[in-house]
Amino acid sequence: MLRYNQSIKHSLRFRRCFSVSQLNRLELPDKQKTIEKFNFKHFTHTVGDITGKYHQLIGKQVTLNGWIDGAPRKISKGLVFAKFRDFNGEYTQIVSKSEDLSRILRTLKPEDSLSVTGTINLKAQKKKNLANLDGIQQEETWELNVNSFQILNNSNEKASQLDSLKDTPNQYPPEYRYLQLRLPYYQQALKMRAKAARVARSVLDSMNFTEIETPLLFKSTPEGAKEFLVPTRKHGHFYALPQSPQQYKQLLMASGFKGYYQIAKCFRDEDLRADRQPEFTQIDMEMSFGRSEDIQHVVERLVSSIWGSVKELPLYRVDFETGKLVELEKSESFPKLSYETALQKFGIDKPDLRSTLTFETLTDLFESSFHNNEFNVIEGCVLKEGLKKKKKLPNQLFHDMEYKDRKPFIFKIRNAEELNNWAYKLPIKLKCPIEELNQRLNVAVNDIVAISNRSELPYENPTPLGRFRQLAIQHFPQEWMRDFSEGSTKQKLDNVFVASWLVDFPLFSPVELESKDGYPTYDYKRYESTHHPFTMAKLEDYEYLASDPLKVKGDHYDLVINGVEVGGGSRRVHDAQLQKFIFQEILQIKNHMSLFGHLIHALDSGCPPHAGLAIGFDRMCSMLLGSSNIRDVVAFPKTQAGADPVVESPSTVPAQTLDIYNIGVKDLEEH
Repeated sequence: MLRYNQSIKHSLRFRRCFSVSQLNRLELPDKQKTIEKFNFKHFTHTVGDITGKYHQLIGKQVTLNGWIDGAPRKISKGLVFAKFRDFNGEYTQIVSKSEDLSRILRTLKPEDSLSVTGTINLKAQKKKNLANLDGIQQEETWELNVNSFQILNNSNEKASQLDSLKDTPNQYPPEYRYLQLRLPYYQQALKMRAKAARVARSVLDSMNFTEIETPLLFKSTPEGAKEFLVPTRKHGHFYALPQSPQQYKQLLMASGFKGYYQIAKCFRDEDLRADRQPEFTQIDMEMSFGRSEDIQHVVERLVSSIWGSVKELPLYRVDFETGKLVELEKSESFPKLSYETALQKFGIDKPDLRSTLTFETLTDLFESSFHNNEFNVIEGCVLKEGLKKKKKLPNQLFHDMEYKDRKPFIFKIRNAEELNNWAYKLPIKLKCPIEELNQRLNVAVNDIVAISNRSELPYENPTPLGRFRQLAIQHFPQEWMRDFSEGSTKQKLDNVFVASWLVDFPLFSPVELESKDGYPTYDYKRYESTHHPFTMAKLEDYEYLASDPLKVKGDHYDLVINGVEVGGGSRRVHDAQLQKFIFQEILQIKNHMSLFGHLIHALDSGCPPHAGLAIGFDRMCSMLLGSSNIRDVVAFPKTQAGADPVVESPSTVPAQTLDIYNIGVKDLEEH
């Protein structure tokens, strides 16, 4: 029996209420008024069309379709101005100089839908210009002198009430998402997303990939996050919505396709945040007779094309010898950074390489480690002149709640006395003069110093110092940024995108247990796949699969841009016996044939070597938009409670419907 929390019935904040009178018999709307709404004057131009050539259209009659934006302004009985927005989200001013038309126009409400016909007039518009002595300059533009208009549909009271939120669009009540989507920002966001999808299809089509749709009704398998289950009328049997098309695309490789892709819907029932949704989209791809570097080449071309077409911007790489940013050439491969180096230098497997912040290992300068001998590497990070960067330092940098298990020891070096004493406040003993430590870290007055520890090969990700670096970049976004190399196009920070591949991940990780005394704990006798169980080992580590699985590096690769994991992929296991060994002997999946037998049989039927990758399309589009929230590029996103307030899903289902699927619902209060 499935349990059901009764409070979910009332969890949607914006519940609509329908009165009994609404169920009474309705009269057919007035014929003439209704037919006029459908038999309307079609647009002859858009605002953008006219703006591009309005000198040629002066005195000409045009028709525009769109909405009233804001309340009309009455100047006199015979003069009314209104702001008009067309379906492309572009604006113009319409003006009525007829007393009869003005009387009707001034009664219109924000978001009334119109077809408006009139003539193009020149208009002088004031614009601020600090270069002039008076700070104002005249700019020529155009307006529409209204001859006639049709009201295609009146907006309701709620649309008028929400008009004041247009300057703060993220405050729209989520159940009125369709009104929020009329705003130019969201219109452009979804059009940009569509353009990125077109570019992706064009590139992959040109590289001999075939777009193939895979089923959404899949079977339940232990691939990581919780699944969404779909009941069937067969007693005790459920479908599961796919967390990815991983197994189907490997089956397609066994089916003889050279290259596959799709822009795929995926589903994960996990905790939500700004960059996660329960249903999400990825550009999924796989290629047979391919190696890791082959699929990486495809992705490099794909991502560079999307950035070039959608953002009209290049990508950059870091020259680690000079520390500067270098503009990537079209045919140039993205640089590779190993997992171990990333954790040592940046404390995370998806570092934002725009920043120069890095860590210095200090273990040799101290007599002992911190409280846990397993985490015996001591390291430090310095925010140069951090005390002078802001009048008020961000509390998040110093707050325990911002760190998962333990916070680094953080010191503000405000004067010479603190410079000469800060390290003695650590709970471990320094075995050298503090001057040597300061010299190693290049510490000076007005710096902020963070000291922490980690294990030799960190499964902790990010490490405490890695989280400190993330927070420093987030709250000091313009500081400690890399310079551009000579010959590279200089950009403002928002237009700088630094790409790299993260490689050489551990193929397996020990099962993580509950944290203890500020440190994660692990069961080193039980293993889980660092990414998924279909990833191939690095060939040089093959023998460790039998003797020491934690020493095995995976042939996995993540694409990281500006600290965001844009995509991830791997070379796959295409040998059936090896795949069974991994399932049974390493991951201890006892029923692996019932879960993955279909894949094992396909691999055992002459399946060729293959590799693939998936790009998080929502996340990539939010980066292209310059937003940290993927809800901005999803038409109807779910809330953090997993609800869609527009259609009020999820919803309850009548008991007689549940009976068909052999499901009963119990209130948690009964238990």
